Amino acid sequence: EMNFEAEGGNGVITWELEEVTRFSPVGQPVVEATCEAEWVSDVTVAEDITFVVAANEGEARETKVVVTYGEQSFDVAVKQAAPKGEEPTDGVVFEAAILTGQYYGEYYTPDAGNYYIFFTDYGFDEAGYMLTNSIYYKLDLYGELYEGEAINGCIPLPAGTYILDANDTMAVGTIGASYSGYIKTNDTDVEIEAAYEAAELVVKEDGSCTLTATINGEKHTVTFSGESTIADKREVNEAVDTIERQMDFAYAFYYGDQYSVDVADNFYFFLSDIGIDENGWEIPNGTYYRFDLYSEILNTEEGVSIPYGTYTLDATNSFAPNTVCVANSMYYVLDDTGYDYTDQAAITAGVLVVDEEGVRAEIMVGATKHILTYYGEVAPIFEYSSGGGGSGDGPYSTLYEDIYCNLSNHTLYYMSYGDYYEVGYQNWTFGIMPNGGEGDFVQFDVLAAADSVDSFFGEYTVTDSFESYTACPGYIDGGGYMSGSWYYTEDGVTMAPFVDGWMDIKDNGDGTATVEFDVYDDYGYNITGSWTGEMHSAYEIMSRAGDFKQVRKVAKKIEVPAKSAITTVKKQDIAKF
Repeated sequence: EMNFEAEGGNGVITWELEEVTRFSPVGQPVVEATCEAEWVSDVTVAEDITFVVAANEGEARETKVVVTYGEQSFDVAVKQAAPKGEEPTDGVVFEAAILTGQYYGEYYTPDAGNYYIFFTDYGFDEAGYMLTNSIYYKLDLYGELYEGEAINGCIPLPAGTYILDANDTMAVGTIGASYSGYIKTNDTDVEIEAAYEAAELVVKEDGSCTLTATINGEKHTVTFSGESTIADKREVNEAVDTIERQMDFAYAFYYGDQYSVDVADNFYFFLSDIGIDENGWEIPNGTYYRFDLYSEILNTEEGVSIPYGTYTLDATNSFAPNTVCVANSMYYVLDDTGYDYTDQAAITAGVLVVDEEGVRAEIMVGATKHILTYYGEVAPIFEYSSGGGGSGDGPYSTLYEDIYCNLSNHTLYYMSYGDYYEVGYQNWTFGIMPNGGEGDFVQFDVLAAADSVDSFFGEYTVTDSFESYTACPGYIDGGGYMSGSWYYTEDGVTMAPFVDGWMDIKDNGDGTATVEFDVYDDYGYNITGSWTGEMHSAYEIMSRAGDFKQVRKVAKKIEVPAKSAITTVKKQDIAKF
């Protein structure tokens, strides 16, 4: 990464070649360097790679220089600051009529009270959904822990000053960046959804508030005076019931340090009443507790086993040794088929102890404390370590013939990710999903034109060139997630990445769109289909107030379509899911 002030300047990238076979009869490749940004010029490869960064008169910007040698390459991020001394333009003054939200107490972080609040003009409907033609400033706020009684079911917002925290430390006096932002809806959809570039909230003793935020370079001043309605959600922390269970099976999947490189080794650890079958799958009607557990780095020459010690549920998901990542831990009971749940919930707090006697756990599942015991060694352990990431090159398809997708009772959901891949083109993902939950699913991860910020209509070619109007091929990334463009079904068995072909999405001019695709998987089978209907922003699914924050922190697969089709499961779960 190279950083430049607004004045610009000269950049130098040093390089060298190692172990090059000089006497090969095959011509050697040469080092090349390119940059697509117009403000980076004179890119020259000599003893070093040099380039010139022009002066910047606008907002901060970023591009990359791509250096290649044959099939090998590396990228250098080039970032340039905006001119100093320029303040965001004053453009928005908003007087909120409603301050509402939820108080979770220390449910997500110890020693701090968590307030998920909204400054808005019209609020939410009875089901908790955002209203049309409304404005919402949402804040994931952390204040002093309030342990008093609720007043008419609501909790007061503590006086003080709160500053946006890009690192989401959940410390007192901060606003978490990940779950905060500005939303504006129109007649049918989310018109604007933007993060805060900076934000400060001042709450006075009388409950009046002033929020100052920078959004897309523009200063927003939000004021509120009146009575807030912040619902008390602390009951999720209080054990209203206790369940004690002796588990008969314990097993784990070992991933090495690929999720926390050089910091911790990772086990996907399970306690169950009936265990798994000979193929490693859960058994119908089985009860399972899954813990995303992180230990110190192991010496695997001595064998793989979970080190003895105490492991604490970690709401910050730090992947540190002796922690259990809350985001990927859960309790569930399978139905008669083994492909669906009769009960499921997040594991949100507690400890797990592994010693010579076995395993003991005291954990919170919703409002119920579960006390679990297991006697004996943890076995078997399945090794999925890849030495730092990666999950193979496929093929991943489970098809055995060409298919035509039945999309007759489906809805298209889409989401914009801006210049997600940092190639200068707008990235959109969309999925066409069955309304009844069963049937064919397709998802596309596409790069539209640089100025396609409002729509992504056009014809796309499936290729990994990262050029405009291309669809990214399907692959399984280093985290074990399905990324790019795919076909799959809810049965968890049928799946196919798109690696070649084309897709076209047209605006019909009457509020509907038509999607047609003719693609191929990594076995060469042809997948075709077409769909016509109204498109919907994924935020329609994601924009519940109520317990929306808890849903996102517990089950991020609610984000439809997310950057990964499967966002909460690791490698061994993909086909099953």
